[in-house]
Amino acid sequence: MYDFEDSDTQGSMFDVEFCSIDDVVNCVAVYKGMKEHPTSNGPRKLIAVTMPDGTNTAFLTSSKKIIEQVESVKDRFPFRAMMKCVAYGGAFIGFRLFSPNSEVTDDDRRLFQQYKKTKFKR
Repeated sequence: MYDFEDSDTQGSMFDVEFCSIDDVVNCVAVYKGMKEHPTSNGPRKLIAVTMPDGTNTAFLTSSKKIIEQVESVKDRFPFRAMMKCVAYGGAFIGFRLFSPNSEVTDDDRRLFQQYKKTKFKR
């Protein structure tokens, strides 16, 4: 009997060159899988995606909102979504997934630029 967990499908999905989460913001990507990945800063989630140009890649995240959203639909992999920056509690900027039909607004671009300026100041 075949057990999906015994398959190497998931392992090869993550055997790709990693990208920055910045590369995924404000574009429609196909989310294919998620697993825990050890890093020097502790365990993080590694999310496998296919970018709009067809490139297979994966990015590391500890974003609670993204992890929560992906875990809530993980039985429906693969799925398409657009990741955007969102403001939380005034001074904090995080990430959320939106419909792939969402438009990238000027506010989305502004929040992303603000995030990039402050991401190393945490």
